[in-house]
Amino acid sequence: MLLDRIKKLYKLLPPLLLRDIKERYAGSALGVFWTFLQPLLFILLYWLIFSQIMKVRIKTDTGEIPFLAFLLSGLLPWLALQEGVVRGASSIVEKRHILKKVIFPAELFPLASVISAFIHHGIGIIIFLVVYFFWRGTVSPMQLFAIAGLLSLQIVLASGLSLLFSSLSVYLRDITQILGIVFQILFYVSPILYPITSVPEGFKIVILLNPFTTLTESYHNVILYGRYPEPLSMLYLFVLTIGAAYIGIYMFRKLKGGFADVL
Repeated sequence: MLLDRIKKLYKLLPPLLLRDIKERYAGSALGVFWTFLQPLLFILLYWLIFSQIMKVRIKTDTGEIPFLAFLLSGLLPWLALQEGVVRGASSIVEKRHILKKVIFPAELFPLASVISAFIHHGIGIIIFLVVYFFWRGTVSPMQLFAIAGLLSLQIVLASGLSLLFSSLSVYLRDITQILGIVFQILFYVSPILYPITSVPEGFKIVILLNPFTTLTESYHNVILYGRYPEPLSMLYLFVLTIGAAYIGIYMFRKLKGGFADVL
């Protein structure tokens, strides 16, 4: 029974994902260009303020890291995570016209939103990695393997959160607005715009309590410094990911029985 359901989900997901991507650019004259325009403007703004005006420098034991490389190694994965969770949280409500008319696996909508977001921003991530490693002149198999592992964990984490919040938002429509505020706060208390070493000791505990700090620092370690993430950090990230996936699946299964009545 479970195997049959997995096969059904696997069969239905690709066309749903393709439709989601087409709807994103429907009626747009510039099409896929919008994928890069807004993030590019933010990147240029952050680079101007932090690198050119505030003169932030990223110093390591092997030398100085360009601020733009430091920024992109944390920002691009963050954008994929944020968009996947936020769009996934509203996916059930937005697709209620489909769920009311046909019998359809509702969990595919938040999952498609997560994968679509990673495809959406994955192009930028790949371009950045190719340019950065070409500029560095070296890349190790360890780095590529670790980056793939981190992205895989991030997709599972985003999927779990998306399932959780999409099921809750059916009953509490304010969830999506709350998520927007929460992610904005988490962005500034994650070491994306600044190195964690520059944070005053009195505030460092706030940064370290943020679960996304671990994810961001792991990307920094692998991409910029060419070393494995800290074992305890990876254990914490793995437990967090599995916990989010379990809670998301459990809550979605528990609440989806009432979707039709509320939607």
